[in-house]
Amino acid sequence: LTGGALLVLIAIVVAVPLLIVVARRPLLSIMLLLLAAASVFNYASLPRLGLPGNPPINIADVLLATSLAGTLWRKSWHSWPVVVRRYFWALLLTLVLASVATIKTSVLGPDQAREALYGYRNFLYLGVALTIALELSSKEWRALLDASIFLAAVISVISLAGAASTGVAHFLHGVSAQSITTSAEAASPGGTTRVRLPGLFFAYSMCILTLVAALLVRDRWRPLRAIALLLIFGAIGTSLNRDMYGGLAVGIGLAAVLGGTQIRSSIVLGTLAIIGAAILMALTSLAPFVDSGVGARASTLLTPSSVLESGSLEDRAYEYSKALPAISARPWAGVGPRQFYGAYLGQGETRTIRFFVQNVYVDFATDYGIPTALGFLLLPAICLFFGFRRLRRAAAPLDRALLAATIGTLIAMLMSCLVGTFVQDPESTVAFGAACGFLLAAGLRTYPDFARQTRSVNSSADT
Repeated sequence: LTGGALLVLIAIVVAVPLLIVVARRPLLSIMLLLLAAASVFNYASLPRLGLPGNPPINIADVLLATSLAGTLWRKSWHSWPVVVRRYFWALLLTLVLASVATIKTSVLGPDQAREALYGYRNFLYLGVALTIALELSSKEWRALLDASIFLAAVISVISLAGAASTGVAHFLHGVSAQSITTSAEAASPGGTTRVRLPGLFFAYSMCILTLVAALLVRDRWRPLRAIALLLIFGAIGTSLNRDMYGGLAVGIGLAAVLGGTQIRSSIVLGTLAIIGAAILMALTSLAPFVDSGVGARASTLLTPSSVLESGSLEDRAYEYSKALPAISARPWAGVGPRQFYGAYLGQGETRTIRFFVQNVYVDFATDYGIPTALGFLLLPAICLFFGFRRLRRAAAPLDRALLAATIGTLIAMLMSCLVGTFVQDPESTVAFGAACGFLLAAGLRTYPDFARQTRSVNSSADT
């Protein structure tokens, strides 16, 4: 054996037993997957194994396969709830539709084939919802919530550290170059460095759930949940993501309206308290890295004219001017994943091809065709329809509040996908899939038989 082959053999001998252990523990496998794919590392920078003629398979891919394989092994098809089966069929339909553009692009050459397979792999991360709904909605539900809140808090701490320290920002730039943006405002004294870690979308997805859990779950971990909530709000604030500001406002409002009268006032008062604390920190310089840039960015949501005059709107209009004709020309199978649809980045001789559209629905329609975009939309539609239907039957106030929070979260994420590149890479796709799984799990917990089976788990919650 050559030295390289020997190293691969040793890695396999060591890794296989560990993967078997992980596959037998769904909570561990999901959290390791989220840690690998939705934290501070770009998907492309994760440890990987190269296969001749194929895109490298990295640790996140292995963990996803391990998680899903363990679930499919333990849970027979006949035991799957109807809504989970519908989600599975919708995901399978999306994969079949996306395979048309993937195959069409793959035959163009080896480079195009690698890019096409990368794009197709992204859809597979939506399958994380199956493991969450089937295996983590009962006895390990509370542990899943707390572990996810903890991970979101860790991501938020790192984001805030990058905003506060140029040294940390430099390190994060080395780990994930697109995480740090140094604008003219950020470069000025007291300016805010925009930090958008790959895991920010996951932290965003946990914000409303953390708010409800911090307000309603009265146990020894409640103070830590409140601290995590402040950290998540801080990370989203310093990211200067207008879509997240607006998404959270809508999502929290929906959670308050749908969550029931018993928790509505708590959500409103809790949100106002957090906003007040953030304003106090900014005005009193308790957090020097939070400056008027955050407030100015948020205020543009209330002044549409400033958004209309912004460069971001002009940039998106340019994308649409190229993407919509491309969709019209190839409505069924698209131009192909990561293929030229007419748009460029930059100008002049230094310009490069732009492969994305800052709207995931238009992006999927451009790359894969309208049927694939509609197949993708079917996934959150199934989850939301199920969630709204189960709201009326949720007997326990906490179950209703958490279900309302997951509905608000998914709608907020769908809104953000209208103006960003979210769900176009595994880092954000796994967060979106996890949000779908949380909604399905929260809805399944409202069934009376299910509640009786898990009464011992819920007994510690004072609702």
